[in-house]
Amino acid sequence: MPATIVAVALALLLVAVAAARPAIARDASVFLVRDVAVDASAENATRARDIALADGHAVAFGRLIERIVPLEAAGTLPRLEAGDIAPLVQSFEVDGEKTSRVRYLARLTFQFDRAAVRRFLHLRGVKFAVARAKPRLVLPVLRMAGAYLLWDRPNPWLQAWAGVSGTGGLVPLVVPSGDLKDIRDISARQAAFGDPARLDAIAKRYGAGSVAVMVATPGREGDSPLAINVSAVTHGTEVGGGPVVETFPVDPAEAADGRFRSVASRIARSIQEAWKSSNLLFFDRGGQIEVTVPVSGLEEWVAISRALSDTPSTHETLVLSASRDAVRVRVRYFGDADGFRAALRRSDLHLRRGDTGWILTHDANERVPRQGTPGSGS
Repeated sequence: MPATIVAVALALLLVAVAAARPAIARDASVFLVRDVAVDASAENATRARDIALADGHAVAFGRLIERIVPLEAAGTLPRLEAGDIAPLVQSFEVDGEKTSRVRYLARLTFQFDRAAVRRFLHLRGVKFAVARAKPRLVLPVLRMAGAYLLWDRPNPWLQAWAGVSGTGGLVPLVVPSGDLKDIRDISARQAAFGDPARLDAIAKRYGAGSVAVMVATPGREGDSPLAINVSAVTHGTEVGGGPVVETFPVDPAEAADGRFRSVASRIARSIQEAWKSSNLLFFDRGGQIEVTVPVSGLEEWVAISRALSDTPSTHETLVLSASRDAVRVRVRYFGDADGFRAALRRSDLHLRRGDTGWILTHDANERVPRQGTPGSGS
């Protein structure tokens, strides 16, 4: 038997074991909540520890809900005690534990049970999202007296965004450090005016799927209180569109650095909320599709099957048949077809119509399987 067929047969055996299981591996990190600081005091150390761990459960669950549930829907959830949250936790770790006779301090990491959390929210009719966006690079350009500033120091707008980046949402926000490589890649004016080549250069270096250029202009709008005007343009295939201009009133009594931090935090929250709202999982509807997956051997098939199973809206996959250079798969998914195709793209999978049906490839691989029926062995 040719080596390629043996490799594919082995791959089918591996996949068949998990074919009917819900596919939720990629979103594992979505349900991981790190760095939960706890500090409690009581009549003794044991009681203080119990209080601290209960507080930690509540804080971690709150962070998870904030991460995956839109704000308006999160408000409908009941307040849970630690005992109610515990069944939703797969495991937790304790780091930096310190105790005294009456006090307990530690930092906790929680891994929530994905299936249990999904079931908890689904039974309460709460829509949520688990798809992570590719990193979004934020270029905070400050416009002062007609000049554009980015890497110049001080740039309180850049410093403000550095403080809100990497806050644990579904959209990883990355802010450049302003080193020589950044300065070489793009200038403030090139960023502000959307120079495609320079934006592409810095995006590739940071591994970003999109670049958000945030041009902030401090000033007044008519007779309104002091405000910061922000023009935001997001460049990239995952998210894109024309400029969004918004005016943010700020407290004139607040220090300038604080004003910029406040505006950056509000924009960051709106980015996360917009992503969640556009990537909700709809368990009340779904569909299925049969696709042909061109493969050259075990390694390629394993990579594609893993990416397919890791796509959050994939419900389950079933291998139907295999030939020397293709595998035929039936995929059941949550939501509608357009949402499923978008989810596949985020997993670097490309779905297109072929001469005899749907073809699924990884990244830009457009290889078409030889004519014939999958499973014919020739």
